[in-house]
Amino acid sequence: MSPTGYQSPYYTPSGVAAPVHRTPWMLIIAGVLALTVLMAGLGTALAVIGNRNSPGGSGIGSPLTSPAPGVTPTPVGSPTSKPGATTTESNDGLTVPVPPGWSVASKDGETIILMDPNTEGDVTLASGPSSPAQSAQDNKTSIDGYFKGKYPDTRNCPNTSTTNTTFNGAKGISWTMCFTLTSGSHSVPAAASIFAGANASGSVYYVVMVLTRQDNLQAYLNVTKPVLQGVHWKLS
Repeated sequence: MSPTGYQSPYYTPSGVAAPVHRTPWMLIIAGVLALTVLMAGLGTALAVIGNRNSPGGSGIGSPLTSPAPGVTPTPVGSPTSKPGATTTESNDGLTVPVPPGWSVASKDGETIILMDPNTEGDVTLASGPSSPAQSAQDNKTSIDGYFKGKYPDTRNCPNTSTTNTTFNGAKGISWTMCFTLTSGSHSVPAAASIFAGANASGSVYYVVMVLTRQDNLQAYLNVTKPVLQGVHWKLS
């Protein structure tokens, strides 16, 4: 799937004679992926972070757990096993393991976006310099503002909390947002578990976002653990 465009939601599955109309939610999730890729091209994971030049739980953090966003999760298995060994992807700000079957959807000097084998969602990881300096709360405020401006129904997912936490050594804030993604006449409830951090001086930012549909968030966080647990921040 291209992160810069949409495929037709009309197709004919094998064994079915007549065309079947479906709305693959990943075609809509691609909208956020494309936005993230675009913003990464501006020099940040989410360009809204300061416009710099460059269900009962706390979301992403330590430990790596997150609540379901107020709905019963639809269980999914671990990513489909693929031949090959885990590799490592790296840029100026971080290194991250890429398990077999996972793919790099986008990468620049600060941002790496990974897609799982089953295209259930994506993981955005980023770190880079902040100028002017910004705290973790500043970064969170900017991210919230961007999403609320782009997706008017953005809100904290039910039964979740905003928590001061750490992610692989970086101090910051974790929270979980629910919003609706749309593509033409199609829409899907989406959820993002997010971590925004900063170093002590505010000169470096850290961002992690796990994005999937709302009913799949808890299961997807389990799927993404091999990726999240292996993230190493280069900047401190």
